[in-house]
Amino acid sequence: MTALQQIFGSDLTWIILLPILGSIVVYLMPSKVARWAALVVAVAVFALTLSTWYRIQASGQGFGDLTHLRDSVNVPWIRFQAGKIQFNVDYFLGIDGLSLPLVILNAFLTVLAIIGGWKKTRVKDYLALILFLEGGVMGVFMALDLFLFFLFWEIELAPMFLLIGVWGNEQLKHGVPGRVYSAWKFLLYTFFGSIFMLVGILLLYFNNVGLPGATATANMAYFADPTHMVRGTIALPFLGVTASLQLVVFLLIFVAFAVKIPMFPFHTWLPDAHTDAPTEVSVILAGILLKMGAYGLIRICLTLFPQGVHDFAGWLAVIAIINIIYGALICLVQRDMKKLIAYSSVSHMGIVLLGVAAAAGTGDIAFRQAALTGATVQLFSHGIISGLLFFCVGVIYDVAHTREISAFGGVAKRMPILGTIFVFAAMASAGLPGLAGFVAEYMVFTSSFKIWTVVTIISVFTMIFTAGYLLWMMKRVFFGPFNKKWDWLPDASPREMIPLFALAGLIVIIGVYPKLLIDVITPSLSHIMQLAVATIK
Repeated sequence: MTALQQIFGSDLTWIILLPILGSIVVYLMPSKVARWAALVVAVAVFALTLSTWYRIQASGQGFGDLTHLRDSVNVPWIRFQAGKIQFNVDYFLGIDGLSLPLVILNAFLTVLAIIGGWKKTRVKDYLALILFLEGGVMGVFMALDLFLFFLFWEIELAPMFLLIGVWGNEQLKHGVPGRVYSAWKFLLYTFFGSIFMLVGILLLYFNNVGLPGATATANMAYFADPTHMVRGTIALPFLGVTASLQLVVFLLIFVAFAVKIPMFPFHTWLPDAHTDAPTEVSVILAGILLKMGAYGLIRICLTLFPQGVHDFAGWLAVIAIINIIYGALICLVQRDMKKLIAYSSVSHMGIVLLGVAAAAGTGDIAFRQAALTGATVQLFSHGIISGLLFFCVGVIYDVAHTREISAFGGVAKRMPILGTIFVFAAMASAGLPGLAGFVAEYMVFTSSFKIWTVVTIISVFTMIFTAGYLLWMMKRVFFGPFNKKWDWLPDASPREMIPLFALAGLIVIIGVYPKLLIDVITPSLSHIMQLAVATIK
């Protein structure tokens, strides 16, 4: 079988290629047809991801890990010589228990985003960019060559920049429209992190090719092998000190992921991007793009540089608690519903950081793996919960044209369905038992308590603030004395109800039966923890 036959014969290639080709087709079509074409493409991609899940499930061999992939394609792609250095980049896509849930989540939220964006201005351009964004993010979750991963990481920037910059909020910020300000801020922050990632990848690569008998490759599976893991020290220029090479490479690559998560103090782009982005873009931003950073932290940093993450674990735990506390406290003073939900994402992603810090710490491996499992479940559960919250805000904003919390009051009387779903989403975000948010938080907190006791205790009590700001927002917007100014408000339309009920149903399914998700991710996380135990000194 030729390389092209392997590439185009793989379902993983088509999961990336189908939305990208679909975006071109949608862009060339009339607007009336483009909507349906975009929806058909998005549903086809979602169906393809589900068929991949079903096929792996039916095989009875489990969902695999980085070195035992159940579905992959790996062929030579770029080969060139620069002096004595041979650059080898492979077209290496693979899927396992860690990446598959995020691939499915990306496809699912894209379908809902297209339904939500049905009435946008310049709708075919808008939907074409959403499909293109979907293809780029799919590549991030499936690329297993570091250079290929970096390529897809950068591809995602262009459509997101345009979606915010063209269709975003017109309200002035610092003398320019908010959409322009926030789009550039998002681009510059992410590009800043990407520079550090590229330096880290090149440092890893050049160190590898300089070793006797080493292979010129950036293959993640290669570096995940304990015999090929980066070792040794490096002299830091201008500082006159030496440091662990693994720690240095980890920190360089981690900067890009820290920006995306977003981790304090690199988080300030997120509230601006959320408040100025269209509703559907906020859904994808919170539900998918933030998960790219956390996915990279687990897939690349913890898997390839376990010793480096271990050396930094204490600081990571401190940063996690800052994220959790700062995000929750600043939510208490927000006046804009969308900005409140944006800062709540900072707090909830701190729980993911805490789970990873516990996994990289020292202690009982069972508790460390449980914490990592909880952090991974949090990626999925936060994706669907934050997506539902942003859809709810979008429904009320589209008719009221304001997101100011103080402007409303008692509107549940006019919007009973939206009010019910909004309260449901808030309870899920607060970690109500029986809903998806509870599962992840319970696993992280009960497990990390054995590793980082003080940090965990403080983090758990901070969750009181989470309930506080969510209940405060619900009371002021939907309950209490009715503001007769909003006597004309209509409830959510049938089209708007589709994403609301779809996400609400999934939140209940994961909350009641989390085994459905945990069984998928466990093999991959077990492999990561085995590598960590074998290599951490």
